[in-house]
Amino acid sequence: MSDQQRILALARRSLVLLAITLLLGVALYGGTAWFRERSRTQLSQVQEQVSASQANLSNLQGDLANLQADVGRFAALREQGVVGRADRAAWVEQLLASRARVGLPDTLSYTLQAPVPVSSQGDSAGDAGATPAAPQAAPGDATQAVFHDLEVALTSIHEQELLAFLEDYRGHVKGRFRVNACVLSARTEAGLAARCTLRFFTLPDDVPAAAAQ
Repeated sequence: MSDQQRILALARRSLVLLAITLLLGVALYGGTAWFRERSRTQLSQVQEQVSASQANLSNLQGDLANLQADVGRFAALREQGVVGRADRAAWVEQLLASRARVGLPDTLSYTLQAPVPVSSQGDSAGDAGATPAAPQAAPGDATQAVFHDLEVALTSIHEQELLAFLEDYRGHVKGRFRVNACVLSARTEAGLAARCTLRFFTLPDDVPAAAAQ
């Protein structure tokens, strides 16, 4: 083999190797580009899933916060005596205790009316203090919200003493009430005659299914 033939053979071999190298380079570049694009797509999908999970977590945290707030309010109302069975005997006992603490004369008389369903009549200022004509609910009725009118009468009392008595009672009694009516009359040197209606409200904590329908 002449020198020229040997040179051509080497050149051909070099060209083949170069072609193979180029093909491998193109294949490697194409594979890298495909892998990069696939990784970018997967990353985008993962980011979307993370965003959706974060949004879902935020909603759950909001629901949990609302639930905790509702539970807290419910527990506070139960602690105040608004939710649950009405402790009517304790209302009367605390009334007598408040009279003694404030130092009022022993002229207190009271009547605790039977509970009346709130839904049975309008609770407006026009009928404040009036004896309800609606059907009365039993003290243990746990089907609906009710109100209880505690009618209080005092004689030989001054306005400031009456206010102090009501404030003391409000601060110690387990329950929420409003002064639904209060009439002062018969002014004398010893004081006034006062007749007030304190209206308590209670709400059952477990309404039976039949009553809820």
